[in-house]
Parts: sequence; C-alpha cells; structure tokens
Amino acid sequence: MTFKTLRITTLSILLVSLCLVWVWKTKAADWDFTKHTIPLDEIESGGPTKDGIPALTSPKYVTARHAEFMRNNDQVLGVVLNGVARAYPTRILSWHELVNDRFGGLPVLVSW
Repeated sequence: MTFKTLRITTLSILLVSLCLVWVWKTKAADWDFTKHTIPLDEIESGGPTKDGIPALTSPKYVTARHAEFMRNNDQVLGVVLNGVARAYPTRILSWHELVNDRFGGLPVLVSW
C-alpha cells in the first residue's frame, strides 16, 4: 500500500465516520424510547463486562514490508498526526477496540 493510497483511505474513513456521527446525532433526537414491544424487565445486559475487552497500550509497530501477519486484502484504520503515520489492522482492532498510542508525544486514543 503506497502512502498516497493510505492517505486516501484514511481521509475516506474519516469522512464516512463524520457522516455517520452526523446521521446518528440527527436521528437519535427523533427516537421515541417510550415505544417498545419487549417488556423492559426482559431486557438483559449482554456482551463483555466492564474492562472485558482489553485495550492495547504501548503497541509495537513494524514496517509494512515486515508485517507478515497481514493479508493482502486486510483493511486498516489509518491515522496521520504530527507527521507520524500509523495503520491499525481492523482484524486486530475487532478484538481490542481501543489503542492507547502516542503521536510525537501527543497521547491519542484510537477507537474501533
């Protein structure tokens, strides 16, 4: 993947994310939570407990050339900040969802 492709992919992901946030905020205001077909006492919490999905902290990086664990069709979440470019494989993010990282000394939380 060239830097230009990575940059275009990153910008595309950012644009789609911003659109989704706008749509969610617009539509969420229209939701009527008083209407439901399932009795509220039958709704149970699901999924992992608090802190059940471990965040990645102080991740280790390899160059694209040395990322032998990556497949040709793997997707990444790309971030470019303070002159630093990083690619987070979505296959790994699906298991951890959060990455605590630093870009040139700036702390950043990457969320999936």
